[in-house]
Amino acid sequence: MSSRARRNLTEEEDASALKLGAEFNNAGCLLISEVKYLLENRDKEPPDTPVYNKTLDYVKTFAKFNTTDSASAVREAALTQFETAQIANLCPATAEEAKSIVPSLVKIDDDRLQALLDEIQTMRKFQS
Repeated sequence: MSSRARRNLTEEEDASALKLGAEFNNAGCLLISEVKYLLENRDKEPPDTPVYNKTLDYVKTFAKFNTTDSASAVREAALTQFETAQIANLCPATAEEAKSIVPSLVKIDDDRLQALLDEIQTMRKFQS
């Protein structure tokens, strides 16, 4: 690949502007909690493979929401799918931290973003 082609590819992908590349244009983003639910509620017998088992262990360890209702409630935030997934998976405590993790959030006022983060933390605390 020529350096010019690489430069165009680099310019096209910019996470801070939510330009994640052509392969992600129509892709949905799942919360780790949603992946956990999907893996645990398969219609057929789960495969007994190292990759499946490691993936299941990972999502059990890092899922932030225990119920489908709480995970669905997070989806109601007025953010893009990517931003919602990152915020829900990483659970930053402050607006400053959220903006450092997800640069595209700079467009949101700190007070509004902090209120959203506080609401997500509250959902995590009181999920049944």
